[in-house]
Amino acid sequence: MLRKLVMYLSAFLPMFLIMWIKEILLGIRNVLDKPWKYSWKSIYLNPYLIGEIIVIFLVGLILFCLLKRNQRTSVYTITLKTVKNRSAEYYLAYYSLFILALIEFSLTDPIDLTVLSLLLLVLGVVYIKNDLFFMNPTVNIFQSYIYEVEYETHRTTISKLIISPVKLSEGNIIDIDVSEFEFTFFRRKHEDRD
Repeated sequence: MLRKLVMYLSAFLPMFLIMWIKEILLGIRNVLDKPWKYSWKSIYLNPYLIGEIIVIFLVGLILFCLLKRNQRTSVYTITLKTVKNRSAEYYLAYYSLFILALIEFSLTDPIDLTVLSLLLLVLGVVYIKNDLFFMNPTVNIFQSYIYEVEYETHRTTISKLIISPVKLSEGNIIDIDVSEFEFTFFRRKHEDRD
């Protein structure tokens, strides 16, 4: 359950980082516009902003460790029978997540934090119940494509989501990680069979 929670929270890391930067910039603007009312300490000693950057860092570190542990498992070499690029479908889902950063949420306002927490709780239930762990912009920033592929192993056809930095097509022979998740990562491409 911990890995599912970390995968869910990590999907929002870019959004939280954008919102954190927004709060910093608003603080700088306040100091420059009204130096008699605000000080630089109101920015760098703000407990909300300190707490947020700590959470962003910890969730990012745990995600990195989870993905590294996942890559230490064994590797399958497979031949792709069918390949469907699903990147565009999930782009819209990512886009909707980042709309939250543009809404007038303030990470330093307790009421906004409560509303945002409730919204994230509702989204989290849907995300975790439906195993939407591949819908994670943090993971996909470095791995550009999401493919739904089919391959055969022991005369059984298996369908899997693969996150890959390179374009894949039918007939490609690739290595993938044996994953604990409902998706896996591309490792490397072999020469295609004739």
